[in-house]
Amino acid sequence: MFTKIIRFEDLSEDELQQWQGLISCQAGFESPFFHPHFTRTVSSVRDDIRVIVQGEGNQVSFILPIQQSGRSANPVGAPFCDYHGPIIAPGWQGDLAALIRSVGLSTYHFTSLVDHRAQFTEYVAERDGTFVCYIGNGADAYFEEQRNLYPRHAKKLRRLARKVEREVGDVTFEFDDPDEAALEQVLTWKSHQYRETGRHDVLAPDWVRGMLKRLWKDGVPGCRGVFHTLKHGDRLIAGEFNLLSDKTIHGWIPAFDHEFWSYSPGYLLQDRIIQHAAERGYRDYDLGVSAAHYKKYYASFQYPVFGGTVRTSGVSSALGQAGEHVWRGVENANLPKVSALAGKVRRRYGMIRTVETTFSGRVRGVAQAASLMLKTRSEETQPQPNAED
Repeated sequence: MFTKIIRFEDLSEDELQQWQGLISCQAGFESPFFHPHFTRTVSSVRDDIRVIVQGEGNQVSFILPIQQSGRSANPVGAPFCDYHGPIIAPGWQGDLAALIRSVGLSTYHFTSLVDHRAQFTEYVAERDGTFVCYIGNGADAYFEEQRNLYPRHAKKLRRLARKVEREVGDVTFEFDDPDEAALEQVLTWKSHQYRETGRHDVLAPDWVRGMLKRLWKDGVPGCRGVFHTLKHGDRLIAGEFNLLSDKTIHGWIPAFDHEFWSYSPGYLLQDRIIQHAAERGYRDYDLGVSAAHYKKYYASFQYPVFGGTVRTSGVSSALGQAGEHVWRGVENANLPKVSALAGKVRRRYGMIRTVETTFSGRVRGVAQAASLMLKTRSEETQPQPNAED
């Protein structure tokens, strides 16, 4: 038995072929985030990417791509990797904590772990589900099912379509638009949205733009960036940058022109993506986690994913685990405002820690987060004007 941690570029051709074989022959690894090309791309724009490999003889049975920071690790491409976790061969049984300890790590943090064999439940602290649209029977069958489930939402979309036709005019959709200026506009809109809503701008670091552009221009059939647009003449209304595998289209970075907000351009764009993806033979349109307020109208089912931390038995790891338990205890205590704030702080710091590769970037991100949270707390404690004033 061997276990090693190496750079992606040091993997042998045979190991890469075995990686491809493991994701091709098993259910649960269809997402483009598991494809070796995703790790290859991230590795080309970040210098902290490593791959943990375990096997026996020449046979690989375990692959885990990571971002390494000292003795701590996060999933490769975090916080953008909406699915992650070990790629394991059928029949693999191992101790994940012992495995990461053997390569010099003390912790492995995960947020959307795929664990379809329930092998890592002891490390799970949070459970969630991604929203997946099953379009394998064609767009007509899919939309008919969703109309039956959510007739009021379907009626709303028909009304919006008539409103657009009446007030805006013809709009055009392109499934695979090569318009670089339009993509840059979508990323600018998204960055503005992050800042306006008080979130960390995860699109700001140079490596993120590099990753997206390389996936778009240098992608392979199992992991390729694709850009969809909705336009009125030459004017961009909405766009979405997605990632494709052989049968899955993964929704990733959507944004729209807020001057068209009243027309719900996100819905209009999503309907067209589904229609054209089904025509091209895709089976799933994966919308990822969060934003259940609108994704529920589209999802055929939810796929379970998990958040948590794998820790070794070292002293520093034990202290970190104790601190995490205390922090999560505050989150789950249902204390007015305090519990919600604790959750925001933890998620915000986790985002900053993974996306910012420099110390100065992390300090700046934490400072901005602290300033915003103090401002929010100050506004919440201000006396509200009397209704009679």
